[in-house]
Amino acid sequence: MTEEKQTRYRSGYVALIGKPNVGKSTLLNHIVGQKVSIVSNKPQTTRRRVIGIATTPAYQIAFIDTPGIHEPHTQLAKSMIEQARMSLADANVIVFVADGSHHPGEMDKEVSKLLKRESTIPVILCMNKMDQLKAEDVQRNLDAYKTMLGIEDDDFMLTTATRGHNVDRLLEIIVNKLPEQSPMYPEDAFTDQSSRFLAAEMVREQILIATRQEIPHAVAVMVDEWDEQEGLTRIGASILVEKSSQRAIIIGKQGQFLKAIGTDARIEIEKMLGHKVFLQLHVRVSEDWRMSPRVLRELEYGE
Repeated sequence: MTEEKQTRYRSGYVALIGKPNVGKSTLLNHIVGQKVSIVSNKPQTTRRRVIGIATTPAYQIAFIDTPGIHEPHTQLAKSMIEQARMSLADANVIVFVADGSHHPGEMDKEVSKLLKRESTIPVILCMNKMDQLKAEDVQRNLDAYKTMLGIEDDDFMLTTATRGHNVDRLLEIIVNKLPEQSPMYPEDAFTDQSSRFLAAEMVREQILIATRQEIPHAVAVMVDEWDEQEGLTRIGASILVEKSSQRAIIIGKQGQFLKAIGTDARIEIEKMLGHKVFLQLHVRVSEDWRMSPRVLRELEYGE
């Protein structure tokens, strides 16, 4: 890259902030073009900050996908909120992602207060889920979010991340606020997460999709074995639950539920690694693991 190009090239960190289940991870995955953060319709799917990297000849953006801001009741939840808060210090730009089909709620207001308290860097509003927004509510909701965040100019975009609608226009706004500097990561990098962690998350994603009630929040996945051979990776992983009754649900009748989760997760992991995977899953009970700093460290959720 020539010196002239370096001065025009833009790169930086962009924190995606918002309450749970507004589409932050879906937006990130669409922009990066790879599954960096797992996605489900369950709140608090993202449990730790994840960096997804988008590189073009004109810019490189390191998006920081953060856990959704919520009221913490466990050590895990407190760690998630702290990671979201710390991400603000690393960012050049903040994108506040909101469910644009609704008026700002109390949790949106709490996130806005956090931004004003913790950061002075530029904030861009991304009103996501615009496909669910009624035409008569567009201006009312937009004005409410802009007033809440103190946005007076054109630093906003209405998007539908699941379809990629207006995401390119959102990117234009972001890039214009990044500093002129060289790329921070190699051009082929797309995340800072290890393959082991991503594989564990892909198992958890299938559990989130297939279960309900208290199960999604009580489950974690830990990779115990990882053996790479030519054309094949053997993975052994433990699924942690907090109760014996939850273990029975995950295993299912004659092990069929666990087998289905493993099959779907293996397909996703093979897409990521680009070769065959042998995946073996075990389910074990670890009471109150969400309150254990040691277990959270082992799961790479705690600092």
